[in-house]
Amino acid sequence: MLGRNQMAGRNSSILTGHFPDLGCSIGFALMESGRMRLEGRPIGWFTSTIELTLEGNVLGLLRRGWFREGLQLELSGHIVRLEKPSWLKSHYVLKDDEGIELSSATLVGFLNAHWVMDLQSGPGTLERAGWFTNAYVLKQGSVVTAQVGQTKWWSREWFVVADDTLSAVDVLMVGLMYVTIRERESRQHSG
Repeated sequence: MLGRNQMAGRNSSILTGHFPDLGCSIGFALMESGRMRLEGRPIGWFTSTIELTLEGNVLGLLRRGWFREGLQLELSGHIVRLEKPSWLKSHYVLKDDEGIELSSATLVGFLNAHWVMDLQSGPGTLERAGWFTNAYVLKQGSVVTAQVGQTKWWSREWFVVADDTLSAVDVLMVGLMYVTIRERESRQHSG
């Protein structure tokens, strides 16, 4: 549930993002255009820990396990996990600390591979934005509702820009899947 209050003298509004599925509330600024921006930045040169910010406010820390293919997010004292339940299938599930499924993504296709996502705002597909880019777009029907990519060419920093039809949990899932996709691609190219 999102509540809106106008900020004095600014062209944005403060939203309090309540994540009832995650059991916490986070305040963040929403641009007047109705778009949300989630960013991920590594906290150091030689670490896999990523600091997530939503509209400039720290959301939590994202950690990757050494011997498993999945991510763990510490969100205001609550743990959210992106897990791969099956070893053989490319299927990922976002679960809260009680094990309740929040959303999921499954790889579909071979040459024109894309990720079919089951989000809180409805089904969508996460697909590459073009031939010569590492950016992805989330399409729900024929409408692009989010874009995700790197901030700079040689950087590990990334961002998600989404419109107001997506919930904050959906934006988080798109970002987590982008991290997972980039990790899978780097393992394929290094081996």
